Amino acid sequence: MAARAKTLFFGAACLAAGVVLGAQLRPAIAATATPPPAPAGHSRYAKLDMFARALSIIEQHYVRPVDGEQLVYAAIRGLVSELDPHSNFLVPAEARLLREDIEGVFGGVGMVVVLGRDPDGTRFLDVRDVIPDGPADDAGIVTGNRVIKVDGRSIAQFPDLQRAITTIRGEPGTSIKVTVEDRARGIVRSVTLVREVIDPPAVEVRVLGEGIASLRLREFSDAAAREVHDAIARLRRELGTGEGNKASKAGLRGLVLDLRDNGGGLLDEAVGIVDLFVDEGVIVRTRGRRGTLLDEARARRPGTVSDLPLVVLVNKASASASEIVAGALQDHGRALIIGERTYGKGSVQAPFELDDGSLLKLTTALYYTPDDRLIQASGITPDVHVGAGEGAELPLGDSRPEILPEREAPRHLRPEDFGRVVPSLSDESPAVRAAADDLQLRTAVQHLVAWDRVRPRRRR
Repeated sequence: MAARAKTLFFGAACLAAGVVLGAQLRPAIAATATPPPAPAGHSRYAKLDMFARALSIIEQHYVRPVDGEQLVYAAIRGLVSELDPHSNFLVPAEARLLREDIEGVFGGVGMVVVLGRDPDGTRFLDVRDVIPDGPADDAGIVTGNRVIKVDGRSIAQFPDLQRAITTIRGEPGTSIKVTVEDRARGIVRSVTLVREVIDPPAVEVRVLGEGIASLRLREFSDAAAREVHDAIARLRRELGTGEGNKASKAGLRGLVLDLRDNGGGLLDEAVGIVDLFVDEGVIVRTRGRRGTLLDEARARRPGTVSDLPLVVLVNKASASASEIVAGALQDHGRALIIGERTYGKGSVQAPFELDDGSLLKLTTALYYTPDDRLIQASGITPDVHVGAGEGAELPLGDSRPEILPEREAPRHLRPEDFGRVVPSLSDESPAVRAAADDLQLRTAVQHLVAWDRVRPRRRR
């Protein structure tokens, strides 16, 4: 796996991307690579001549002067927009922003935002996470706040979320003024944030007691698998082994791997994390056109953590690499998957760098779980379905109502288009359906079905 090229994932984080993004990039494929052969009787040059003629007419006769470079960029965007929601074209400035995300270190203010919209159409940036000890945190910005202006411009003045993020980011040491609304307290204030190099940790650990710990993975950034490995080792040192005399500590008895709102990252890191818990077999398959097998990642026995009970939390915003991990651990019977059906973004985008620094991001393959389940537009169905409840109510609410799943996105890649078996979109087994509206009985049945599936694997 050391020689495996790093692969690009874009998931729900790119639909609701923040100032801290989850996308990762492998080395760009040369734009001069040999293109596939054209169909017989086809001349791509004839089409290029027609495009050049149309561009010339616009430049000469349009009522006002035009920027030829911007017109070409717009034409490429239009070309790619006919493919699927995840293939796109990035102009040089946007490509630089992506590369900053790839490196995981950039000049920013340390908050994760999504684009929100009130019923009256007013747009704002909803703060979903704040990086500890970053500029936003130091200024008292908290999760749930709204950014309504950036440098005096309302969010409605930005064409899209990406442009707002580009404005917020900048050289470390420079400043940016944002207007923040705290609706809970009815306060609107403007704060000036000094940009810093933001290098958020991929992993956050929380000891819950009774030998149980929660490990939240923000994104599958470079070295995320090593951070997960090190966190488990640290927990075992802190909690003890659970062996020896009565005075010894209880030990690490169980781990919750929290992948909620994790929109993806590097494929290698997803494979490495699964490899921590699975000792043999397939982790993920990559298939291209007509379902042709392109690659297969397999687990390796050395270093496997096979004796640690594992639960994985997912929600609607768990996408791409998160779905690879959840699907692999589920197929191997290594973990219980709890939460909501995941986003369903199972495609991979390869970056093609163009001469001027712009980037063509193109969907080139789809990903399959060890049992050959297609993730694309289907997602991973949890073993136990739990939404985001409030107070004492049963936890059945929608965690991210603003996010529509991949299967509802226009032009999404449909599973049936690739000659594969389409996974069922039903979230219920026959036994669960038989429980009908008895929510407590349904949850009990889900646990029993999942327990029966996982128990034999863990006893090998």
